[in-house]
Amino acid sequence: MGLAYDLQVEAERRKLNLEQSRTIEVRKKLKFEIHITEHCNLNCKYCNHFSPLAKNTFLDVEEYERDVKRLSELFGGEMQQIKLLGGEPLLHPQINEFIYLTRKYFPIGTIKILTNGTLLPRMKDEFWKVCQDTNTIVYYTKYPIALDVEKINEQAKKYQVPLEVFNMEDNIKTLIHEPIDLSGKQNAKKNFYDCYRPNYCITLKHGVIYTCHRAAHIHLLNEYFGENIPLSAKNGINIYEAKSGQEILEYLIKPIPMCAYCDREHITTDHEWEISKRERSEFI
Repeated sequence: MGLAYDLQVEAERRKLNLEQSRTIEVRKKLKFEIHITEHCNLNCKYCNHFSPLAKNTFLDVEEYERDVKRLSELFGGEMQQIKLLGGEPLLHPQINEFIYLTRKYFPIGTIKILTNGTLLPRMKDEFWKVCQDTNTIVYYTKYPIALDVEKINEQAKKYQVPLEVFNMEDNIKTLIHEPIDLSGKQNAKKNFYDCYRPNYCITLKHGVIYTCHRAAHIHLLNEYFGENIPLSAKNGINIYEAKSGQEILEYLIKPIPMCAYCDREHITTDHEWEISKRERSEFI
């Protein structure tokens, strides 16, 4: 999984014509991710979730339960995968409730918590027990900062919680800069089929499913820098208006207006990891 998988998906899409790609994607079960916090305690430069720009915001547990209950009804309690992330999800004081609710409404499917790992050594036993009871995978990224990996491994082993690491022991975490074109003049259709995110980074936010997390969270950039990238209703599909799960799946295989704002031709990679200074040049 991770970047290698993303690049593989992108390469495969380039080899397929559009109709073949649509046929393959629509057969998938739904998988989605959700910000249970908007903010982060690490705030990496170039964050494509715009977390360094977010105010301290926690998702309401009752709202989440309504939304996952609705999706469970549409998909028969079965998902391919659900990721609880942020921001930094372990900042949420009710993280355990989110995990339990996810498994309650989706008995079938993989649950993952995506974290930067910094808070894992301090998580109470109850957290690890919840992960054990719900068969939840803890998935963390290793950044070039001090981290008590021994304590993390010890707790995961004690409670038999599956533990996954984004980058291996000898890898150095680097960053990718993916700029925004404020004019929205990019080729949306080409961007959609050249990008690994569509139908991979599917995001649930306030009762709406988006095919890409950038579309779901672009309001954070607007609010922080005073920009006006249109928050088109066509960027997502309302789960309470959708008649079936199939309708949602079919919606997710089509380009959205936000695709015209991604400047893919100027993406740069392998930047040295550092903390965000919240400068426009990191995002635009």
